[in-house]
Amino acid sequence: MINYPYLLVKNTSTEFSFSNLTALGTFFSFSGIFPNFLFLILIFRFVRFVYRAILDLLTSIFGYIFSNENYNKLEKVVNKNKPKVKKIAKEISVNKNEKNLFWVAPIVALAIGILPMPLGYYMLSRLIVSAGALYFAFHFYKQNVNFKVWIFGFIVVLYNPIFPIHLNEKEIWILVNLPTMYYFYLNREFVK
Repeated sequence: MINYPYLLVKNTSTEFSFSNLTALGTFFSFSGIFPNFLFLILIFRFVRFVYRAILDLLTSIFGYIFSNENYNKLEKVVNKNKPKVKKIAKEISVNKNEKNLFWVAPIVALAIGILPMPLGYYMLSRLIVSAGALYFAFHFYKQNVNFKVWIFGFIVVLYNPIFPIHLNEKEIWILVNLPTMYYFYLNREFVK
């Protein structure tokens, strides 16, 4: 069209209109538009078919899993095992292990984070560390230890998974993780 515009358009000085096209120009415009349009229709119909097939499959799977028959079976099992669950819950003292969980879990998560791990693990470790730091900050706030509240508040902000702070280099994160692990370890006895 650039070299020989008169083959496609009768008058090149006017605005584009279909009446200004030659027979060859009309052929090229319609031969390009309609096949592409038909191809798009086929693509959309295929996507709709796959989408409906997936939804039908999920509906049948969830319908089987959450059927009334399975619910009744689950209810019978739970009612049968209630005394065992109560006995085990009494044997495990959650209050004794609660404070250990909030300083051990962040240290373990940060120590594993030193290894090459997938991105999803680092998001999980951010969640664990920020939850532990929030727990410590809350307990130091109740004890009126403002300096430690600010430090653990900073750790919560640094490791928060909602608005993550990116330091872009794993080596920098390791240098930040080591003092964080040490600070969790130092303060393990102060939270009661």
